[in-house]
Amino acid sequence: MKIQNRLTITAVVITAAAVGALFSQSASAQSYAGPGPVPIFTDNLQNGSSINNTNNNGPGGTPTASYTSYDINADKGTGFLDTITPGDLNLNMPSSSSLFVEAQALFSSTPVTLANTGDYIDFILEFTATANLTASGGQANELNMGLYDSGGSAPLPGNLATLTTASGGAQGWSGYYSQILSANGGTSSKLFYRPPIQNTGTGSQTLTVETGSINGGYGAAGNTAIQLVNGSKTSTLQLTNGIQYTEDFRITMSGAGVLTVSNELFTGLGTGGALDYAFGGNTNATDFSFDGLAFGYANKASAVMTQDISLVQITTDVVPEPSTWMLLATGLAVMFGLVSRRRR
Repeated sequence: MKIQNRLTITAVVITAAAVGALFSQSASAQSYAGPGPVPIFTDNLQNGSSINNTNNNGPGGTPTASYTSYDINADKGTGFLDTITPGDLNLNMPSSSSLFVEAQALFSSTPVTLANTGDYIDFILEFTATANLTASGGQANELNMGLYDSGGSAPLPGNLATLTTASGGAQGWSGYYSQILSANGGTSSKLFYRPPIQNTGTGSQTLTVETGSINGGYGAAGNTAIQLVNGSKTSTLQLTNGIQYTEDFRITMSGAGVLTVSNELFTGLGTGGALDYAFGGNTNATDFSFDGLAFGYANKASAVMTQDISLVQITTDVVPEPSTWMLLATGLAVMFGLVSRRRR
């Protein structure tokens, strides 16, 4: 009886260890290619998220009911009145040209790491194009979003336009982002790699804008944007004020050391609506881990702009390693064997 009890305890311990490893590996994204998607972060803006770290440090909650702090970076320090209310993150921009606004956030305390061909991480952003996200009169505005490796550094709280000499924060972040331009400007949408920024100064905290005709890009701090191979497509997008849309930004390990980055935009909430625009590109990568995100927009036309976000979601197909499944199977087999012996 004592031996049997010890075996029972051993089986329970093995099984518990396997189950614990499953949860832990799901969060830390140790991986082989699997079916997915596994939710990592799901924020419908009703779980306690804040702007500029007013309520919490984040990220927190559960994979299906998450919260974080969305820290606002804008290239001017006045006129931005971004707010969070239940179900809505409002990003707005005053009427002035060549501005940008972006929300930066951590979505996981442990990075998701793409380790094998087929692994991916997916970033869904559902929003309402409330006012003038696409421009007219020959000017092209842009929708921006991306995924990053924070290196363990949280964004700096407060309007980053006032922190031009600050170090830390998002300065050392690296990752990939998309700029979908509206159809009016005669230019192309692009995908970029954003490297860690070596210098402080204007733009050193910026994640989704590099250089060009938008002020405050990270190029101002002495870094050059790296466009992905084939990461450009003629702009055809025209959003309608008041209509809901969904952006789906995905990074996939398509081969050894190679990442494919894509972005799709759909009418309506979710990816089941009409596909309005899609493009992608490839890169020989050195960054395969992600725990930070950013999204927002920039304008070249002088107009009040507003984007109302209703869902921020990160999923992955990264699943536990086979060794963890073997550990779980061993524990269950021992328990099954004990039950069978008792019945005999």
